[in-house]
Amino acid sequence: MPILVISIITCYFALPDNAAVHHDENGNPDGFIDKQTFFYITSGVIIGFNFLLNLLKIQVKKIDFAKLNPTSIWANDRESLNALLEGWFNAFVAVVNTFIIFSLVALKRVNATDGQKLDMNYNWLLIIGLVILMFIIFFLPIKILYSNPEKEEQ
Repeated sequence: MPILVISIITCYFALPDNAAVHHDENGNPDGFIDKQTFFYITSGVIIGFNFLLNLLKIQVKKIDFAKLNPTSIWANDRESLNALLEGWFNAFVAVVNTFIIFSLVALKRVNATDGQKLDMNYNWLLIIGLVILMFIIFFLPIKILYSNPEKEEQ
């Protein structure tokens, strides 16, 4: 999270007053946003997203899964399930925050060029972000369905 805050602040100071956020097929900017508006919207979205996901994590950890599915090995091992859920939520938030950081760096880079022209195709960023996000989303149900909690050594 501190790296995300630093990225937002450096992006704010590096962006011109009107930052290009959309480009036509030739790479010329055709959509702009005011620097202050961009800063406040980005900050609000990031704070809101992280707050809501942390709230969701706390509420999910309070659920008694043994009552929902008494035959589940994971549900009956509350400590292992809570550790798995905690790790999954943390990984999900980290992946989304990292994607936002890379997006901010790309936006800063585009707006640092002369004429704010698109310097390269950033579609790879979206594709890689989506693939990693899909991996994280499907990891939890696959892990719960196809594995058992690890037994602690005593």
